[in-house]
Amino acid sequence: MASQKQAVMDLVEQHRGEGRRVSEVLESVGVARSSYYRWRKEQGKHTERRQNSYQITEEERRLIEEVKEAHPEYRHRRIQGVLQSRGVYLSASAIYGHLRQKGWVEAYERRAAPWKEPRYEVWQRNLMWGCDWTRLLVGGLRWYLLTVIDFFSRLIVAYEVVPTVHAGHVKAVYQAGLKGQGIAVRSERKPELRVDRGSPNTSWVTQEFFEALGAELSFARVRRPTDNALTERFYGTVKQEEIYLVGNYPDETSAREEIGRYIDTYNRTRPHQALFNFTPVHVHEVNNKSRLLAELHELKRRTRERRRAYWADRSNGGPHPIKGGCPGKGPGEIVDPGANAEEIFDWRQPNFSKSE
Repeated sequence: MASQKQAVMDLVEQHRGEGRRVSEVLESVGVARSSYYRWRKEQGKHTERRQNSYQITEEERRLIEEVKEAHPEYRHRRIQGVLQSRGVYLSASAIYGHLRQKGWVEAYERRAAPWKEPRYEVWQRNLMWGCDWTRLLVGGLRWYLLTVIDFFSRLIVAYEVVPTVHAGHVKAVYQAGLKGQGIAVRSERKPELRVDRGSPNTSWVTQEFFEALGAELSFARVRRPTDNALTERFYGTVKQEEIYLVGNYPDETSAREEIGRYIDTYNRTRPHQALFNFTPVHVHEVNNKSRLLAELHELKRRTRERRRAYWADRSNGGPHPIKGGCPGKGPGEIVDPGANAEEIFDWRQPNFSKSE
C-alpha cells in the first residue's frame, strides 16, 4: 500500500512540473484530494508501532507450551482451565493464537454418539411398534394418552385415554392394535413392541403376557429417547397441534372424541415429510418403500411434462383468455345487442330544461 501511495504522489509531482493541476491528475487516477494531502502530510514521518499491553508475555507463552507438552490432547479451552487453576488467567483466544503460531492446533472432529445409529431397520409394516404415554388434563385432573405407533408407516394403530397407566392398559392397547391390523393372536409373527423402562412395562404381568403371546417386548436403553424416537416425535406433534391448544378437556368423553378425531386426521390426511409427504395410511397400505419412491418419481415426471407443455403452448402463441371477456370468443361475439341495437346506440340524453 505504501508503494502505491508513493507512486501516486510521484505521478502528481511529475504532471505538476508539466503544468497540470493537482485535482486533474488525482481525478484521472481516482484518488480523492483529501487522501492525497493526508499522504503528503504523513510522508517522512516514521511512526513507531506501539507495544500492545495485552500481548502475552514470554513467561505466559512458556506456561502454555508446558501444559501442551504435558497433555498433548488438551486444546486451548482446557489449557485455559489448567492455567486458571494455577492462578494465571489467559483468554482462550490468546492461547489458541499462540498454539496456532506454533503449529500445535490439530484438526478436531467430534466422535459420533453410538446411540444415534439405529440398531434395527424396519422395512415393512407391523414389524415393530412403539408404545408410550403422555400427560393431558381432563376436568382439571391429570390423565394420560397411551398410543401404539407403527415404526414403518408412523400409523397410530391403537390408542387409549386413561386416568392412570398400569400393566393392564399396556396389554389392552397392544391387543387392540393386533385386532385393528387383523393379526390373529395365534399368529406366529407379531410386531415387536418397543417400550421404555417404566413400571407398567417392566412388571411381571406385562412380561408374562408377551411371553405367553409369543411376542417380543423390546426395552429402550436408559436415557436414550432416540430408541423410541418415532413415538416421542408423535407426542411432540399431538401436543402442539391438539393437546396444548385445548389445554383442559371438560370430561372423559370429549377428550376421547377430540383426540380420536385428531388421530384420524393424523393418520389419513396429514402429510409427513419423513414419509415423502405421503400420509401414514397410504404408506401403511402400500407397504413398500421402493413403490412409494416410484410413485413420487412418477408424480414429479407428470408435473414436469405438464409444465413443459404449458410453456410450449404459451411460446407458440396459443390461445390466451381475453381479460374481462370469454375465452375463445371475439369482442363482437361476447354480447349480442339483438334487434334493438340501433335504438340503443341512437339513444340521446333527454333535455329536462324548462321551456321558455
